[in-house]
Amino acid sequence: MPILLSAVPGSLGTFWDQLAGHFREAMANSGVLLADALWAVLKVAAIFLAARFALALVSRLTSHVMNSARYHRTEASGKRTNTVMTLARSSFRYLVYTVALVMALVQLGVGDLVNNLIVTAGIGSVAIGFGAQSLVKDMVTGLFLMFENQFSVGDYIKVDGQEGYVEATAMRVTYLRTFKGEQIIIPNGNISQVINYTRGGYMAMVTVKVPYTMEADAVLEAVCLAAERACEGDPNVIAPPKLRGVTAFDQYGYEVGVAAKGKALTQWGCEWAIRREILREFAERGLEFATISGGAAPAVQESAAAPEPPAQTGTE
Repeated sequence: MPILLSAVPGSLGTFWDQLAGHFREAMANSGVLLADALWAVLKVAAIFLAARFALALVSRLTSHVMNSARYHRTEASGKRTNTVMTLARSSFRYLVYTVALVMALVQLGVGDLVNNLIVTAGIGSVAIGFGAQSLVKDMVTGLFLMFENQFSVGDYIKVDGQEGYVEATAMRVTYLRTFKGEQIIIPNGNISQVINYTRGGYMAMVTVKVPYTMEADAVLEAVCLAAERACEGDPNVIAPPKLRGVTAFDQYGYEVGVAAKGKALTQWGCEWAIRREILREFAERGLEFATISGGAAPAVQESAAAPEPPAQTGTE
């Protein structure tokens, strides 16, 4: 290389010397920049590892509280505890990740940019407000749902035509699980009316229709005895069944109703038991149910006899 440089004019040799000097300086600076970048990446990684550790710690603490018998002395207190803990876990997750993100941006050297964004937040608040309007609405509604205690984890509710068990609650959404096992995620901001099937008692109501040919007193007595027999000894029945009498009638017959108050979410089993006993009682008494055609249908229909096979004829 010196031989080649000595063979060229002096100006060209000076140019190569300057270029080599700039290259050495750039390499030195790049080493410093690379070391700073690696150090910044390590600090960012440490920040997010600390965030994950904090989230794991909070998750274990909330799980301990949710599984503790101290906070589950009653069914209502247990559901309330699970609801508050799941919402607190979700809120803490949003807080931790927000703080970690800001700290990471500062470590990456964009702290001035963050400060400028904060300073100019008043100018961009309108635009940000429109963009985050649904997010803020979901979070605010989630807080109101928690404080007003409209439902708890484990309750069976109906929201906007969707119903299921409350699986979890979060700051922004509520998770439902249907009988089919489907998970429904509903933004809290969309929750305007809640029907809670779990709170308080529930009425098991059964109605049967009989033709006018059936004597009303006999039908009322049969329905009342069947309901009492179905509810006897059932721990889910809060109050004994009450006969509602003749509730409606039309050209096909009249309806007789009976109701029993039971624990929430047990009414379906109670109604099934009452219907089963009504079928048995009607069959024993020979009572009949009304049909759409206006005739009467027997409570228990005997199966039709199988037709006899044709007589065998011999062939010549």
